Amino acid sequence: RTDLLAWRDLHRVLKYFGATVTFLPAMVLAILLLIQHWVRRDPWRFQPLVQAGMLGESAIGILPLIALSHLTGKITMHAAAATAPAWACTTQQVLSGIGAGIYEGFIFRMLLIGIIMLIFVDALGLDKHIVATVAVLLSAALFSLYHFPAEQLAGQLPFPWKDFIFRALAGAYLGMVYVARGFGVSAGVHALFNVYVTVVN
Repeated sequence: RTDLLAWRDLHRVLKYFGATVTFLPAMVLAILLLIQHWVRRDPWRFQPLVQAGMLGESAIGILPLIALSHLTGKITMHAAAATAPAWACTTQQVLSGIGAGIYEGFIFRMLLIGIIMLIFVDALGLDKHIVATVAVLLSAALFSLYHFPAEQLAGQLPFPWKDFIFRALAGAYLGMVYVARGFGVSAGVHALFNVYVTVVN
């Protein structure tokens, strides 16, 4: 799809509290990433080799998703409006795909998994590996359900179980990448896979 679901809903939450500026979701994400960087006391210097390595890791990381998509026949993309030029549609879809990788990664992995780990591991002292596994599975299920309209979720329309399983498996994989390699690589994998799907279609 060409709309950014996560961006739209994050913007709705901010609007509920009186914040209406269009670019606020991006600002919130940037601020939270800066806070995380400061809390972890990571070095404040740009390291081109690190960024290049993350990009390469993200490119390699899409291979399991490509294999999964071919196995399930899910290399599909919603068609853009017929009135728009092909190049414009492709550009919009590429930008939307990159945005989806960032915003959905923020909501379903960084935020959701992070909160679960904070409550059940840091606060309650439960086993880290068990909690991480449950958090990844929960985030994967919610990530998949998030992409379906309310009519399908309510049973008013047939529920596409095949699509749900594909997205849930993809979400579980991205969750594992997040736990193992962090937000940057997991968002990069998601974004590059979306770009791949756009190019293939």
